[in-house]
Amino acid sequence: MRRTVPPALAGLLIGTLALPLAVAGCETIVDQRGFAPTPGSTEKLELETQSRDDVVRLIGSPSAVATFNPNVWYYISQKQEYYAFFKPTMLEQNVIQLSFNDAGRLATIKKYDLSDSRDVTMVSRITPTAGKEITILEQIMGNVGRFSGPRQETNPGAPTGGGGT
Repeated sequence: MRRTVPPALAGLLIGTLALPLAVAGCETIVDQRGFAPTPGSTEKLELETQSRDDVVRLIGSPSAVATFNPNVWYYISQKQEYYAFFKPTMLEQNVIQLSFNDAGRLATIKKYDLSDSRDVTMVSRITPTAGKEITILEQIMGNVGRFSGPRQETNPGAPTGGGGT
């Protein structure tokens, strides 16, 4: 005699086994990016005594250097939380700005966090380009008659002057 499992029980078993897999697939992921200093290393920075090389040896190379002033260095770190397919949430953001004087010594240290950040709005203006607007018909018909057949050399078999006899 053959035993069969009722469909309702089979559905319940499959659902019970699939639920933990579905929940595990939607687990929250926390992602640390950018500058990750060793504990206590940033506290060892000393104003007016350390050079750029000393800073690189102590905490590493910067995440970014200011575009118009190579004496300003930025160390940037972020911690984001991802959940399934939703937009990531910024949990933490830290920026350390180091400025060097003309002698190459550390002059200032500024620290910024997520509360100091601001949203930047994009400008929607369009830059005009030179030229004229042409219609589709002008594009199609514009090349008619511009090109002729392949060019013929005036004397294709003439010697080029190279080589010896």
